[in-house]
Amino acid sequence: MSGFRIHNHGDVLCAGTTIKMFGVRLDVFTYLADGLLVDTGPSRYARQFTGFFQNQPIRQVALTHCHEDHSGNAPWLVGQGIPVFVHQAALAICQERTKLPLYRRCFWGERSGFRAQPFDNILETDRKKWQVIELPGHSPDHVALYDASNGAFFTGDLVVTPKTRVIFKWENIPQTIRSLRHLMAYDFQTVYCAHAGVLADGRKVVERKIAFLEELTGRVLSMYQKGWDIRAIDRAIFSPQPFLAFITGKEMASEHIIKSIIHHR
Repeated sequence: MSGFRIHNHGDVLCAGTTIKMFGVRLDVFTYLADGLLVDTGPSRYARQFTGFFQNQPIRQVALTHCHEDHSGNAPWLVGQGIPVFVHQAALAICQERTKLPLYRRCFWGERSGFRAQPFDNILETDRKKWQVIELPGHSPDHVALYDASNGAFFTGDLVVTPKTRVIFKWENIPQTIRSLRHLMAYDFQTVYCAHAGVLADGRKVVERKIAFLEELTGRVLSMYQKGWDIRAIDRAIFSPQPFLAFITGKEMASEHIIKSIIHHR
């Protein structure tokens, strides 16, 4: 793991690190603004994240979704008496300890159970009213936090990269496209992404991702209607196979993109 980094972007304090394992390099970030912490980082790096949290005026925590890289240190924060908010659909999941495949335990660490509170449509802090926007696709409980005063979105795992090459087997690409289009209905420029960091040109990145996924959808469906099977489409579009497919035992793979487009069309 590379060194823990902290920097300011406007009135947002950004903290995160770079994780390297299995030949994969991935950044992970949390964000603090007006006493609201967005996501908590993974438990495997609890010492770095909680050391940062101890020195900050955190009064509330918002989880964009309950995956372990976002909720890993939520139990510690709850133990400090700080309320943690999640989508209603994730309340029961958060109360249980995660049961993860080996690669995710190694990469992110397990997460203990904790008691969270459900979001309302608005989350109020001292000087801001944050809109909580439901944006499923990556997961059913995924939300984004919208700061209208700064034209900024905190998007969890919705954006990440404009050119998606692998997804989890449960993800829904058509739903992700709808969520990205919903995002575009708001007035924003900056995106605070949990893995890509601060995207000052976030609106353009979202536009590029929509265009990429829509073009990909058209291509996949055209090939499928001509009689190509899923494996053949996957080989034609995503060859060579992304390395993540091998180290995750295909829990993450490009073929899930093809399956999702076909099965959820």
